[in-house]
Amino acid sequence: MCAALAACGGSGGTDAPDVDLAGPGYRLSGTLSVPAGAAVDSDLNDVQQLGRTRNDTLATAQALTAPVLLTGSINRPRTGPNGANHAEGDTTDTFVLDLARGDLVELAFAPGPDTGSADLDLYVASADGLLTGASDRSDTPHECVQITEPGRYYLKVEAFQRAAVYTLRAGPAATVTTGCVATTARTTFDPGELVAQRLDAGQPLSARALAQTQALSLARRAGALPSAAATADAAHGPILVTLPAKAAERRRGLALLAGDPVGLSTTIGTSASALAATHDLATLGDIDARLDTLRYAKALLATGAYAYVEPNWRLETSATVGLFPPDDLHYGEQRWQHALIELPAAMQRIQALPIQPARRPVIAVIDTGVMLDHPDLQPQLVSHGRTFLTDRVPGDRNQASGDDQRLAEDKAISHGTHVAGTAAAATFNGLGVAGVAPMARLMPLNVFGRNGSAKSIDILQAMLYAAGLDNSAGVLPARRADVLNLSMGSPGPCGVAFQDTINRVRAAGTLVVAAAGSKADNAAGQAADVQQPANCAGVIAVGAVRSDRQLSPYANTGAALTATAPGGDLGPDDVSRGFSEGIFSTLVNFTGDGQRVAGVGPQQGSSMAAPQVSGVLALMRYLDPELSVQAVDTLFASGQLTDDLGPTGRDSAHGWGLINARKAVEAVLAPQAVADSVASGAVTLGIRPARLDLGSLRSTATLDLIVTAGKRSAATDTVVSMRSSSPAITLRTGTADASTSLHRTQVEIDRRLLPVDGTHSLSITLTLRSGAELTVPVTLDRPAGSASSGAGWGPVHVTLRDPDTGRVLHTLVAHASQGRYQWQVDGYRRARVSVSAGTDPDNDGVVCGPGEGCGTPAPADAAARADRAVALAGDRHDLDLSLALVPWRR
Repeated sequence: MCAALAACGGSGGTDAPDVDLAGPGYRLSGTLSVPAGAAVDSDLNDVQQLGRTRNDTLATAQALTAPVLLTGSINRPRTGPNGANHAEGDTTDTFVLDLARGDLVELAFAPGPDTGSADLDLYVASADGLLTGASDRSDTPHECVQITEPGRYYLKVEAFQRAAVYTLRAGPAATVTTGCVATTARTTFDPGELVAQRLDAGQPLSARALAQTQALSLARRAGALPSAAATADAAHGPILVTLPAKAAERRRGLALLAGDPVGLSTTIGTSASALAATHDLATLGDIDARLDTLRYAKALLATGAYAYVEPNWRLETSATVGLFPPDDLHYGEQRWQHALIELPAAMQRIQALPIQPARRPVIAVIDTGVMLDHPDLQPQLVSHGRTFLTDRVPGDRNQASGDDQRLAEDKAISHGTHVAGTAAAATFNGLGVAGVAPMARLMPLNVFGRNGSAKSIDILQAMLYAAGLDNSAGVLPARRADVLNLSMGSPGPCGVAFQDTINRVRAAGTLVVAAAGSKADNAAGQAADVQQPANCAGVIAVGAVRSDRQLSPYANTGAALTATAPGGDLGPDDVSRGFSEGIFSTLVNFTGDGQRVAGVGPQQGSSMAAPQVSGVLALMRYLDPELSVQAVDTLFASGQLTDDLGPTGRDSAHGWGLINARKAVEAVLAPQAVADSVASGAVTLGIRPARLDLGSLRSTATLDLIVTAGKRSAATDTVVSMRSSSPAITLRTGTADASTSLHRTQVEIDRRLLPVDGTHSLSITLTLRSGAELTVPVTLDRPAGSASSGAGWGPVHVTLRDPDTGRVLHTLVAHASQGRYQWQVDGYRRARVSVSAGTDPDNDGVVCGPGEGCGTPAPADAAARADRAVALAGDRHDLDLSLALVPWRR
């Protein structure tokens, strides 16, 4: 359907006399298509929007269907262009939709032409109130939240400052945008409480803070602003800030902090969407209180009166990340092995991350089973362990459990329980021992039962199960394992069955770690070769060393060895040195009457070394869940995960060397810091960041040429040329910070120039004066989605011009019906026509502005206009246009 700005089907809106043609003129029409999944904010500032509905609150949230690509406008009162929302403001747009684990919610925006620097924030909350996420940085026009659990979610876009057009995308994404935050559990903070540190009383406040003093004073007397705890002393430490209990008071306080006009009453819609109506008001109120707490933290900090303001976080004793040494009871016995692999430094590096990843990696322990009720293991277990036994002996129990089934009478060591605790025992809980990867989950897979050995058929089926592949159990785990640990083996070459299964497991994305064996007598010069399956191609085969980095006396060696790790030494030589060097971990003990009880204790062997490597790999997958098995192979081969032992490079006694957790963590985080480097005279140069992951919306970035080694004053090289692998990437020289950067490259993305929807792997190459080149990989998505329906991108303004003069002859506004736009003009009286179309969500009078939908714009150059001209010899009904988003430019 169409609605006239000048005329829908007549000759109104003409800026030039109709002199070229006699008679009634031509009837011209066409369709306007928008990308799949297109949607529009239901309360734009565009006065041409039909059926406007406010979506300001959770109760009136606008229902969407993922994947969705939505355009909208938002503004604080009396900011931005004149329009439907200018006077009273449209400070919040709220949406509700169902999302899957791993989906991204991205917000991109640009300030309006007369509003200065806008700042929008993105808040995400699960409908049950259990998960929240906030992306509210002030230094970027792009916000992003990653969904960690499937379910129904509320999305809030808030204008923290001024007015802007924005784009909101929600749904699957092949790449995660750099800087994306994850949804976290609600228990991480209580709503209504903030911790803050006031600035020194003698320190001058910002201009904004001074301008708000009178309004804030009035608001506090009215109970609309937070109050600090009466016992707090601002000069001596942090204070507890309590927010107003009533939602209306919190809103009034936030409006005053934003500098909105005092006494303004904003119209709020009262009609709840069908999706929002399925949740009770108490739940919505709790979600609102949590999101208000996050908004207040940013608003109070922006006044300039505080050094910091943040939620009153809750910390649990069973934290998955923390500083070493932890408070675990027997950590003293583990200190040497963790120090040897630099685990404390690795954990310190992870702890320092501004945002912890939400996804916990999974280590599958294929072994003798795990004591499921061990207090140091139970919190770490997934719910889908299993037992694989083709031959069962009396006493073998539930197949749907990975429990250790051995009894006191079996007089067997609790091998699997020890291995599991070494890799990922619960840590920071004051109990037992600490795991190498405390944030990892454990998938116990029992292939021994009560037997002293396991059959290869059971091991193979357990491996398939762990990798999420079809197996004899006929079921799959809820999530495949990131790392598979095999602390077992037998002499001989790798069998075809093992090699085939390992190939399939690796292809599914699961890393395979195996113990090299503990059958040698190195002290007597009797070596033993790496055992099966550790000697299979693609397996990370782990040998054992002592605390002095010397090969353990029992450690198998050979060309198949990948790395070594502490394996312990409980032999007589160890005792004579006056200390125990066993690998301390969780155990199963039995009382005198045969009752099973949890315990801890030392063991030795490459079986104990392998789970330490598995734990380190889990740390890497924690930081980068998409880290490929091939990338790990490359990192081992380049020495980035180990300390070299023995002869330089790989050798048969140590593989690539001793596993180093700190190096492993840095190897994952390094690509986010500095790119591939080149020598240039007395210095080494590199590009920061090393890669650009731009997701579906982000359209700008910067690259800096920096000195990575040597003195900056000695650097004489610079960038002389820039090129990209795609016309969708535009490169310009930017203004560099002379203290840190030798050259800055501005990167701009136009997804309209990508050939197809989907994920694109591109590159940028910078050539230096010396002739050296540095290449930065770029990944970005051009999103696709389901068929568009409903309002599309809102009103689309269609313009018909005379291509010879550029004069506008007809204008009209088209509205979508079931996602389809159609336009028609009668009485066009020129021999040629140029048609353009675009949206104007903020009503600034500029169609096809940054972030707005745009068809074929009419360029200023007359020759270019003529190139797009359509010759007319009669009516035309095929003047169709395809709309895409105009990229943002900073």
